[in-house]
Amino acid sequence: MVNKLFDPQLLSQDGGVLQSCCILFCALILARFAPIPRDLQPLLWFNRIAVLIAAKVNHPERAVSQQLTAGILATLILVVPSGIIVSFLLGLAAYPWFFELIILYFCLCDSAFKPVAEQIANAIKTGNKQHAKGLLSPWVSQNTQVLSEVGLSKTAIEKLFTTPIYGTLATILFFAMGGATMALVARMLRQLEHSWPTYHPHFHIFSSFVGQFNRVIFFIPTLLWHCSLAIQFGQLGLSSIVSSMRPAPGPKQQLNNHYGSYALAAKLLKIELGGPQQFMTNKGQTIRVDLPKVKAGPLPDYRHINHAITVTQTANLFWICLTLLLPLIWTGLRFI
Repeated sequence: MVNKLFDPQLLSQDGGVLQSCCILFCALILARFAPIPRDLQPLLWFNRIAVLIAAKVNHPERAVSQQLTAGILATLILVVPSGIIVSFLLGLAAYPWFFELIILYFCLCDSAFKPVAEQIANAIKTGNKQHAKGLLSPWVSQNTQVLSEVGLSKTAIEKLFTTPIYGTLATILFFAMGGATMALVARMLRQLEHSWPTYHPHFHIFSSFVGQFNRVIFFIPTLLWHCSLAIQFGQLGLSSIVSSMRPAPGPKQQLNNHYGSYALAAKLLKIELGGPQQFMTNKGQTIRVDLPKVKAGPLPDYRHINHAITVTQTANLFWICLTLLLPLIWTGLRFI
């Protein structure tokens, strides 16, 4: 029996799958128990580069075609060379598994938001609102200094319900389909949407290409994530997931790929989410963007943050366990 389990032919057939699963498992463990500090995360540096490039080439006063062309070219310049370089490095490296592990580790760094959300809930509970603002600020593009306790609770819950789509589930799926390079490229596209919010009046044309493209490539990860959340609430979850697929109300140029997740979270937790956001410009001016609200109950507080942590953590563990079990089941079937 043991000899059959370690049969060279079986290992040669499934060795690549098992190696990829081991790499992914190690990256998930590292991202969860040894996360990179937010200020040192490479994707945050990528955000800053994207912001600097947008400041140079994005001119909202110009024609729509010029803004759209500038956005497409900026996206290609930021993403394509990085993808090509990473692909060559993996092809030439003596130990490509090491670099794949590092890339996945970087892609999964947003999983570190859970302990931050716990600290934000504790800060709001003790009345230390300024500390909560400082904790939340590096994770969102909006200006957190103007947020009330309700605004802090809303933003933290919204971040909890959207981060795993890109930080965990999409990374797992794209790594399974195209390896570490595809996972990194998809993650970079998501970071561009974070740097250039599609509903921001200065970016709604410039970032429309990357926003629409992300809506397509992340449709399946978003749907799977919503299902893993809704299944925890039985009939309420099933009815909520159908309504969350409706398009966001408001002007068409305010493309908001997160609205469905906000709507689902609000209905599952029976609270109100969404609403206006404020952004700071390079000149220190404040821009207010009115976004639709989802009213499914009272305004949230720190207790709803803790509830959101429990719900999203359960869904996260489900996908991590499924990711680890599927290759073992496949290998077991091949063994039988």
